[in-house]
Amino acid sequence: MEPKSVINQDFDRPGQYESRLKSLVKSLQWAFGLLLVVIIGMLVYFFTGGGYFAVEPQRAVIVVKFGKIQETYTTGGHWFLPYPVNQFIRIQTNQQSMDVNFVAAEMPDGSGSGQSLEPGRDSYLLTGDANIIHTMWTINYQVTNPAKYYETLTMPAKPVDNDRVMPDVVETDANGFTGTRGPQTLVRNLFRQAVIQVTAGRKVDDILYDKQTEYSDEVSRLFSKLLTDADCGMVVESVSLNRVFPPQKTKAAFDEVAAANNTQSSLYSKAQEYQVQTANDALARQAEILAAAETYRKEAVSTIQAESNYFRSINQEYAVSPKTVLMALYNSTLAEVLQAQEENKFILGTGNSGKRVWIKLNPEPKTAQKKDADKTAEEK
Repeated sequence: MEPKSVINQDFDRPGQYESRLKSLVKSLQWAFGLLLVVIIGMLVYFFTGGGYFAVEPQRAVIVVKFGKIQETYTTGGHWFLPYPVNQFIRIQTNQQSMDVNFVAAEMPDGSGSGQSLEPGRDSYLLTGDANIIHTMWTINYQVTNPAKYYETLTMPAKPVDNDRVMPDVVETDANGFTGTRGPQTLVRNLFRQAVIQVTAGRKVDDILYDKQTEYSDEVSRLFSKLLTDADCGMVVESVSLNRVFPPQKTKAAFDEVAAANNTQSSLYSKAQEYQVQTANDALARQAEILAAAETYRKEAVSTIQAESNYFRSINQEYAVSPKTVLMALYNSTLAEVLQAQEENKFILGTGNSGKRVWIKLNPEPKTAQKKDADKTAEEK
């Protein structure tokens, strides 16, 4: 009697399901073999390549075992048991830059440059003399202690993913306020604190015109101190003040002040130039007068010395023959004082009766030598 089928209450024929059963067994064998290959491959990956990592330049890798930091590596290749036993956290250690601006926000229609400033929407700074200014900064910082950097700050699950520094973690507090927490937020807030504190202690003219460098340096020093006190494994590389300017509505007034300052500086420079030029002219005139005085002194001394020598010689001759010397001096004096024209000579004197006597001397006859000299003078 043929056996009946349980399903259809029909009789089965001998060998009806034997081929199907063999196909099922063969499929299960193939599936088991494939599963075995996958398991072996996973085990090989788990114990070989899955736990290997190489530290890239300007990166650090922190090895975390079951949530606890084991070691930090900055160079070379290393192998550990992979996840979930160990986790490899990559940290960027090269210089990072960030722009922090205290400027007015743009309106939805693209205007807003001339609008009134609104707290909570616009960003601005208040100076020590109750003036409002805007500034634009660029800060550069670097991670020097990756382990402390990772432990201290709220970090994304992967701080660096595909060579890109991931943004900070977005969180919502109990009041529904949404904000970010992380290294970039910390750096930005500490820098804003430094800028606000330094700006509040300075006058607007110092910041806008006179002492911008001192202002920027003081902000850099305070920011570096705040970041060091935070003890988060980062240091400040540099701080740059890119731009500082007043609000748009007061810009015209500040421009007038700047123009007046420029005019003052120009006039002051011209006054200094005139002062220097006048001083140089006075020094040159002084040198000229001193030189002329020195020349006159030398000439006077030379003349007096010559007259002194002449007087001494006359005095010696006078001691020997007084009358002869007096007559010679008399004639010499007449020749100098009573010199007339070249061809008409007069001698003045007083006779015994007290009347003035004029004696005209005939012109001296010209010699041949004198005629030649006169002719030569006329030709010249």
